[in-house]
Amino acid sequence: MKIPKAIELNKESEQSLRDHKFIDHADAIQLGIEALGTVQKWREEHRDLGFLLLPGEDPEPPTKRSLHHIKEVLESPEVRK
Repeated sequence: MKIPKAIELNKESEQSLRDHKFIDHADAIQLGIEALGTVQKWREEHRDLGFLLLPGEDPEPPTKRSLHHIKEVLESPEVRK
């Protein structure tokens, strides 16, 4: 799961808990939402530092391909056709 989706789902859970008067639980979820938001903001501001994934977090797909990978693709039989 990615952080934006986790935040979205936690907001839904937090609201439901508040509606059912589970205030302490809702506050705990809210703390988690704020923590995830802080991690997300920090990562956006410090992209060059790299980061570790949170437990259960899905990695971002690679946005750049290595020259080695590009060469393999261009030399593959499917591309030569």
